[in-house]
Amino acid sequence: MQVDFEPETVGKRVARARKLRHLTQTGLAQAAQVSVSMVSQVEQGKRQAGPAVLAALARALSVPVADLQGRPYLEELRRDQLDGLIQPIREALDLFDLGADPDVAPRPPADLVEHTERICRLIRASDLRAAAAELAGLISETTTAAHTTGDQRLWLALATQYRCGFDVASKLGFHDLGSIALDRMGWAADRASDAATATIRLYNRALAYLRAGQYRTGIRIAELARTTAAQADQGLVRDTVTGQVHLAAAVLAARAQHPEAVEGNIGEARRIADRTG
Repeated sequence: MQVDFEPETVGKRVARARKLRHLTQTGLAQAAQVSVSMVSQVEQGKRQAGPAVLAALARALSVPVADLQGRPYLEELRRDQLDGLIQPIREALDLFDLGADPDVAPRPPADLVEHTERICRLIRASDLRAAAAELAGLISETTTAAHTTGDQRLWLALATQYRCGFDVASKLGFHDLGSIALDRMGWAADRASDAATATIRLYNRALAYLRAGQYRTGIRIAELARTTAAQADQGLVRDTVTGQVHLAAAVLAARAQHPEAVEGNIGEARRIADRTG
């Protein structure tokens, strides 16, 4: 006899987590500062929980937002065997401070930089399978090359590769790995002495706190990103990353219900856009 299994929804995950913590719907609503009706409708699948509500429920239940969202691509990943490519990336990220690997013979810096750009193009094209398949080996090779030569281009390429690792991990629901990749990105950006790359890392970190509903911390990170961007060389790159940071700060301020900060950040982003086109 064939049995049809209903896919688990966000509402079912909320209800399961609530019951595990011995909370009533009223208790959860009070802890999350949302209405009881909202909790009830979300659990029944009659209403979709927006990002702010989902973050509030996750905080009240002491679980990551990702636990309530689930991993919608997991079955697809298993079918495509893409999840097997995640572990090599995790292992490659752990090589950052081990110095040069004597068993690795890296290619010339220009080749490693070009390969990094190709990985970025694959991710922009949403070809995560191809990107993940190449990324771990490239990180290992570039790590050895950067430690051997100290070439600033290689530290910058490594920082970009770590960002690619963050993109792959985040898109596939491996948020713990994404956090590690962001930390590594900041480490490599420091060695590259590249404030713009450091700003991009902080921008992505602020967005992670936005998704988690931790708006106050996200706002503080966005402010740090803005001051970091000011240390970059003047030009289009600095203007672009500064504009991105102001937009992220505007969303964080909106979620935190700070309308003046929203208007200020939107105004700054608009001025930058007018200047850069």
